[in-house]
Amino acid sequence: MKSLTPILNPLTLPNGAVLKNRLVMAPMTTCTGFYDGTVTSELVEYYRARAGSIGTVIVECCFIDNRGPAFPGAIAIDSDNKIPGLKRIADAIKSEGSTAILQIYHGGRMVEPELIGGKTPVAPSAIAAPREGATKPLALSAEEVETMITKFGDAVNRAIKAGFDGVEIHGANTYLIQQFYSPNSNQRDDKWGGSRDNRARFPLEVLEITHKDG
Repeated sequence: MKSLTPILNPLTLPNGAVLKNRLVMAPMTTCTGFYDGTVTSELVEYYRARAGSIGTVIVECCFIDNRGPAFPGAIAIDSDNKIPGLKRIADAIKSEGSTAILQIYHGGRMVEPELIGGKTPVAPSAIAAPREGATKPLALSAEEVETMITKFGDAVNRAIKAGFDGVEIHGANTYLIQQFYSPNSNQRDDKWGGSRDNRARFPLEVLEITHKDG
């Protein structure tokens, strides 16, 4: 092959960062974190083994709050003591020549009480997910919504300290960000609910704070 095909060409992002090619490993859940959300050595080696020829590795979703894990074995970025373990992952990926991205999220009403010490999960409104056996969540107060936005910003700061090159905000899979936008899960009557613009306020505020802190 005399020249690189387009998918193997470098890509310069608007902020000036350069990806060595356009190949990206999607964030795939492994459920191999410790019970408290810290990183295991097996997880570090999992990412080291997959980095190298691929341009960018997006690490599986990290919950930003201690009521946020949506599945067993999830890894966390909810406190500063998680930074060293996450740094091991970022260092492993970058040592092989790939760009390291971390996905962050909060499970909202999709969180099972047994994953958070028997506590009740939180959501935009006190409405259970439309699935059998779903737990009715607690509605976040207006103050708690503001705090949650701050926690997304804190997570970005921790990702930077851990050495990641970027962050991906997880707004799918009916997790908290999507729950704020959905009229099914968000039936608030304050500025965070009601009209489509109001329901979009939380996702947009999360986006804004991550840009500020990034």
